[in-house]
Amino acid sequence: MERWITDTPNSARFPYYTRANADEVGPDPFSVLGWSMVWMRGCNPGVAKGFAEFGVVDVSEYDLTPLQVFGNRGGYFYNPMSLSRLMGERMPGATAEAIDKAYFGDHPGVPPYEPHPDDVNEAQSAKLAETMGWVMTTPSYPRMHAASKMALEAVANRPDFTKLSNDELVDYARRMTAKVEEAWIPYTVVCLGASLPPGAVQAICEAIGRPEDAVKVLAAVGGVESAEASFEMWDMSRIVKRSPALTAAFDAGVDGLIDRLDPSDADSAEFLALWKQLMIDHGHRAPNEWDCRPDSWTTRPGIPLGMIDRLRHQSDDRSPHLAKEHAAIERERLTKELLAIVEGDAEAHGTLTAGLSAAANWFGWREQGKYACIRLIHEVKLAMYELGQRMVDAGVITDKHLIFNLLDDELDDFLVDPGKYTDTINEREVGFKHLHEVDPPYIVGNGRGDEPIDTWPKRNSADVPKAKAGDVLQGGPGAPGVITGRARIVLDPMEAPDMELTDIMVAPTTDPAWAPLFLSVGGVVVNVGAVGSHAAIVSRELGVPCAVSVIQATSRIPEGALISVDGSTGTVTVLEL
Repeated sequence: MERWITDTPNSARFPYYTRANADEVGPDPFSVLGWSMVWMRGCNPGVAKGFAEFGVVDVSEYDLTPLQVFGNRGGYFYNPMSLSRLMGERMPGATAEAIDKAYFGDHPGVPPYEPHPDDVNEAQSAKLAETMGWVMTTPSYPRMHAASKMALEAVANRPDFTKLSNDELVDYARRMTAKVEEAWIPYTVVCLGASLPPGAVQAICEAIGRPEDAVKVLAAVGGVESAEASFEMWDMSRIVKRSPALTAAFDAGVDGLIDRLDPSDADSAEFLALWKQLMIDHGHRAPNEWDCRPDSWTTRPGIPLGMIDRLRHQSDDRSPHLAKEHAAIERERLTKELLAIVEGDAEAHGTLTAGLSAAANWFGWREQGKYACIRLIHEVKLAMYELGQRMVDAGVITDKHLIFNLLDDELDDFLVDPGKYTDTINEREVGFKHLHEVDPPYIVGNGRGDEPIDTWPKRNSADVPKAKAGDVLQGGPGAPGVITGRARIVLDPMEAPDMELTDIMVAPTTDPAWAPLFLSVGGVVVNVGAVGSHAAIVSRELGVPCAVSVIQATSRIPEGALISVDGSTGTVTVLEL
């Protein structure tokens, strides 16, 4: 295989793209329809406009049509490395090298920044300076809140898909895609803005010799939608744990469990009410959820039920409510201590105060924006599932998920004569499965990453050298705390082994499908991510030490090795094999 059908062209103006911090958005390849419809016509133009609204660029500086910021190579999602560097060059007080350090750390093979004559732009720098001031001081972001409301209303007003014609299903999916673009504009602003307050807090902590405290004062801030599902499922697991009827139902297996429950039983009725609310609030969550092909919690309830099944075996002292309470107490204590240290320095005191307040807001808004976008993508998913199932019933395809092997541009013709696309759909399914077996290039652009897909290395290759006793793997701080335990390598949350509370989960990255596993272990290490990534945010809310961006941790750390994780510094020390 040379190329894939959704490969995007590289921008001449902003030529480099990277998988750094992209694994969390797209750990697996995106489906053909998911990319050609939702990303090319929703996410990408929304992000391009969001970068312009933040002040990084003027829309006229983009050189790809339709507007493109993110890249796709071999089905895999890529972040705009050159555009991020441009933000560093234009933002007052920042540099492209500082952006590289935040993105890549000491990762080898990163091409040096090459200045472009148009990188210096006083008008954009002035706009960025204005945005920075706003980020550090605004108590709300109405446009983001409005986008969240729009997505919630779309869910509440969802039509009965079984009563729509095939054409109406496609039209609905495209209308939801237009809403995705609308939501991504403020979400981009939030994603860019959310990095500024933690950076200010980190700078002050480093200046007073307390760098390890930065992540501690960002813990348990509350208002984080992506962490709320863990709390809700924990509460449901406590009902199961105390109820003989629910315990028996879970012992019999999660398949068909909801239909088996007796609503006349008080505990079952309480569980069903909470289950209904869980689906309303979080039913759009899914593995690789930024693509519209994978099953969600709504379409495959066994996913969240399996999480609750795992949680019901935990003792009450593992309650995330208790962990959050303890973390909040420590955060408040440290905050007072740090502010007292800088009390005589008005500028430092003001910066730290503003940074802490803004960080709490922007972390919450970041997750609010993510929920808005994924809720809308979920609407596309449900409409296309209905179309896919109809094509299964008609004998055109064998699985409803295969509908996502079509390009958006092919849908109208497909509706006229579905049968002529059957072979194409099946051929693409073979290629799509192959993409899941390879490891994409870390950086593409200017000739990098142009090698045929068939030459890419296999995923989770055994060729990566294993760490030895005494080795220290340096990552980034995710969530405070120090924990020593046995490393458990988990590549798929649905196939996670039974783990002890003293074990440390080592994962490629995490999304909401992993949430209950955080409550099953003593610590978390992930290959990618940053202080604002899912693994870090959820770990802080649940009180679990976490190190992020530990490069190739799942390949370098041997299964069962005794390791020590310091979530405040991001170090992972291999103690013994």
